[in-house]
Amino acid sequence: MPSIPLQDSVVYGPIRSRRLGHSLGINVLPVSRKVCSSNCVYCQYGWTLPSASSEPLKRAGELLEAVDAAFQRHARLGTPVDSITLAGNGEPTLHPDLEALVIGIKRLRDRHFPNAPVSILSDATQLPRPRVRRALTLLDTRYLKFDAADEATWRRINDPLGRTDFNAMLDALKHLPDIVLQSMFIQGTFENTDEPHLRTWIDAVGSIRPRSVQVYTIDRPTAADGIAKVPADQLRRIADRLTAATSIPADVFD
Repeated sequence: MPSIPLQDSVVYGPIRSRRLGHSLGINVLPVSRKVCSSNCVYCQYGWTLPSASSEPLKRAGELLEAVDAAFQRHARLGTPVDSITLAGNGEPTLHPDLEALVIGIKRLRDRHFPNAPVSILSDATQLPRPRVRRALTLLDTRYLKFDAADEATWRRINDPLGRTDFNAMLDALKHLPDIVLQSMFIQGTFENTDEPHLRTWIDAVGSIRPRSVQVYTIDRPTAADGIAKVPADQLRRIADRLTAATSIPADVFD
């Protein structure tokens, strides 16, 4: 299935998000290539592949200038902005200036869109790094991927790149306060809705104790072929089982 194009600017949208409303996205990564620590089979941007592009990462100063200009433009136009979300062309926590970026973006938010929370969408692979945890604690909301509760399923669906340690990531999730987990459920050529995995997932979420969990399924093109959307009633059963077992709220997005 064809993937969607990469974001071609630092600030993009707002995108009408099922979970975040009118979300103004911030891409701190190159526009010519995907830069990610995972190779998720369901990624809307396709596979994480070696790139011939030599485009460097923009540093915090240049990125914040672009964010300020875009925020001024949207504020002048009266653009509805419910949230400001670091996401973009891969994994934003890979940026070396993440803490400075979060501080700067929040200052610009206070000036232009004071009611919009600043959040991040992350695959959680970089959480074992102290600098990443420190930066994430400065955000208003942390949305962290948790599609697989055991290492084998995680490697099959999220295909982490580099030297990522599943147990270290899981431990970091348990110690990062006030997080929202995002669990993508899929069927077909790749599967994480089988009963053994669901039991393990419920136990793991219970041990992490997030503020809430977002249970959802595919809504856009996927990198791998043959991935099927999970029916809404099945998602609701998964969410209900989680809450019954752990008392953790779960929201369903189908």
